Amino acid sequence: MSDHALAEGLAGLASRVENLVHLTEGDDSRTFQQQEDRLTKLALAAIAAEMDATNAAYKGAVRQVQGAIDTIGAADRKIQNVAKVIRLVAKALDAAEKVVEKAAGV
Repeated sequence: MSDHALAEGLAGLASRVENLVHLTEGDDSRTFQQQEDRLTKLALAAIAAEMDATNAAYKGAVRQVQGAIDTIGAADRKIQNVAKVIRLVAKALDAAEKVVEKAAGV
């Protein structure tokens, strides 16, 4: 079974992180820019890959991506806990990357 929940989540997260690029400065802004670039590339790879949506790792990656989206949604107006958001996005990226790479045979 394959679906696009991960790809859609990654694209949505990339959009939210892009907003944070413009709302932060210095190292935080650069980190968000790098994460946004990775998210965009990973979303495209996830679209192309045939992934098993019933796999526990896939479901975990989707949960982590959604968790990062939810955290940013609550934080983007005030930009509080920037370090926490950066960590959550990084964890979501790592989890999604593993799933996409495995599906793509990398």
